[in-house]
Amino acid sequence: MPKRIKYKSDTPVSVLMKDYKQVNRCDAESDIWNNKFAGKTLSDMADGCSDKDFNPIWGIWFLHTFGAETDTTLRQKLLAAIKDSMQAFSVYLTFAWLTDEEDRLLEGKFRGKLPTAEKELENGIVTRAKWQ
Repeated sequence: MPKRIKYKSDTPVSVLMKDYKQVNRCDAESDIWNNKFAGKTLSDMADGCSDKDFNPIWGIWFLHTFGAETDTTLRQKLLAAIKDSMQAFSVYLTFAWLTDEEDRLLEGKFRGKLPTAEKELENGIVTRAKWQ
């Protein structure tokens, strides 16, 4: 069953960081993000994903941690920032909550670029969380 959408594009970053602190008890790390994005929304934070110097690993971590509770607009910004075909393939395999549109976005990043991985997916050697 899908989780309820808790984090929307207009959610203040401070709300996310408060939740993260409660779960992970990481005051120092979350304070850095709180200060950097004070008064900003999650959409503002995700907009930085389009910067050429952005490391998509942060976005992938965010999706692992909060993705199922995040609206699709925000998720798509993070998914669009993934440039590496193997990272896109890994995300495609990992998240059961991906929408069909998100699937197509990721497939466009790896189809035709990872022939062995694609063959293993077709043959059932690797499987998607979405199919289990």
